[in-house]
Amino acid sequence: MDGNCKMRIFKGVPASGGIAIGKGYALNRMLPRAVRSIVRRDKVEEEVAAFQRALARSKEQVQAIRDTMTDQSLEHYQILSVHLALLDDSMLLDQTSRMIRESRYTAGWAFENVLKGMLDTFKRIEDPYLRERGHDLRQIGHRVLENLAGRQPDAISAIKDPVIIIAHDLSPADTIQILNSAILGFATDVGSRTSHTAITARSLGVPAVVGLECITKEYSAGGQVIIDGESGTVILNPTEEAVQEYTHKRKAFSQRTRDLAKFARLPTVTRDGNTLSLMANIEFPEEANNALRSGADGVGLYRTEFLYLNRKDLPTEEEHFERYRKIVEKFARRTVTIRTLDLGGDKFASQLDLAEEMNPAMGLRAIRFCLREKDIFKKQIRAILRASHYGKIRMMFPMISGITELREAMGVLDEVRLDLRRKRVPFDKGMPIGIMIEIPSAAIMSDMLAKEVSFFSIGTNDLIQYALAIDRVNEHVSYLYEPLHPSILRLIRRIVEAGHNAGIPVSMCGEMAGEPLYSYVLLGMGLDELSMSAAAIPRIKRILRKSVAYEAKEFVGELLLHPTAEEIGRLLRKKMEDLFPVEGF
Repeated sequence: MDGNCKMRIFKGVPASGGIAIGKGYALNRMLPRAVRSIVRRDKVEEEVAAFQRALARSKEQVQAIRDTMTDQSLEHYQILSVHLALLDDSMLLDQTSRMIRESRYTAGWAFENVLKGMLDTFKRIEDPYLRERGHDLRQIGHRVLENLAGRQPDAISAIKDPVIIIAHDLSPADTIQILNSAILGFATDVGSRTSHTAITARSLGVPAVVGLECITKEYSAGGQVIIDGESGTVILNPTEEAVQEYTHKRKAFSQRTRDLAKFARLPTVTRDGNTLSLMANIEFPEEANNALRSGADGVGLYRTEFLYLNRKDLPTEEEHFERYRKIVEKFARRTVTIRTLDLGGDKFASQLDLAEEMNPAMGLRAIRFCLREKDIFKKQIRAILRASHYGKIRMMFPMISGITELREAMGVLDEVRLDLRRKRVPFDKGMPIGIMIEIPSAAIMSDMLAKEVSFFSIGTNDLIQYALAIDRVNEHVSYLYEPLHPSILRLIRRIVEAGHNAGIPVSMCGEMAGEPLYSYVLLGMGLDELSMSAAAIPRIKRILRKSVAYEAKEFVGELLLHPTAEEIGRLLRKKMEDLFPVEGF
């Protein structure tokens, strides 16, 4: 420890729980900057060849990392496969080669311009989870640019001493290498809880804090670092007292983790016999193993959008089918809930030529896009129905605003069913069909919608955004994004009551479902199922198993008498601290 340096504390996004204490290691993961320059006409093809060699070298490096993976790292295999697919993307290759030939740009400058254009596509994506996938593109871009410059990208596998990584960002290829390394944890400038960096950190059990903005600039080489992945705290040059304090916290966290593991295999039953299902939100079939280890009762939300991104062509029916069949077979007799496409036409990196919109969050996206592009919609529905022959599948439509829209979607579904019957293709004829309730109009008329479907799934991310007129990714108003706003709680109660009055189950798959602080309220609301990231399941399960459902219901009734989110939040935290003191609310 450098005694001449003053201790400094930084707050970021808590990405993966745990405490790490040790020496820091600065890893260069900033996107290299190419210089704008022109090549001679007789050197253009040499420049194209140099770019192709850099791509080939990048693919070899990623493939080599993927080939070292074991069965324990299947969750990450697909992420590296996505990186390989991006490096094979014809759009990336063709556009860069064309820019070199037409504008005589150097390979680095041409590639950087193409990369920026593709990154801008991701920035326009409304869904924060999918928008973060742009980091994958940035990470493979970093690798290509390093290879173009003749530099070997820093390899975590070459680090032999136990250290804490300090970086602008980490790629999945980086985090995979942590599996067999001495890395204690990491802190990055960028990222969110839904970034692949954070997801892989949680699945590896490595303490991590992301979104620190300037940690790479503030860190001095060789300094000691403390990472608290639960609170999102990073301490540079800690005092002896701070090291002692966090050493005790580390022991306490390890004990809590061991205690939580005991709950993964237990049923989610409250003390008064109320049973809930805790499901996992996933994107890749390879995430199934982690979800099952965490005690998931099934999949409450399977996002299908990634199949469509970063490609020049559209996914085939067979691609859909194989993906869905693989995941349903992984979960055997457990339910898998597949959400149909939830992107807008302007978000596709494909041959679709649709205009950009001023407000894509409320434009041609999700079910609206699917009802306009019915061939794309039918292809996905056919694949889901075919996969239903291999296990328990539910299908749900996103962004339904009313009865007319729902009935039109159901009409398309009926057409596909009829066609499959004529061709004698097997499928589950009783496959449950549900809808996402994420638009205020759907919440208001949920009593009518409930008569037409088999289940509801509340998407709180969009419901809160639309109900409170808040752009949750706009830093100027994101502080108003409040799940405990009384209007939001009243909408949730209305939806649950409408579903139950019609005899259908009601689930929640938004981020609110995986927050331990809200679990008691959601129990009191009467939700039948909560779907969340796999890592959140054991803790939510422990809280619910210690709860009494009828007491939670009475408490929610009291909460709804208060007019502000501040009052509700204060009362809720006091209640949770009293009921569950070991949870640390």
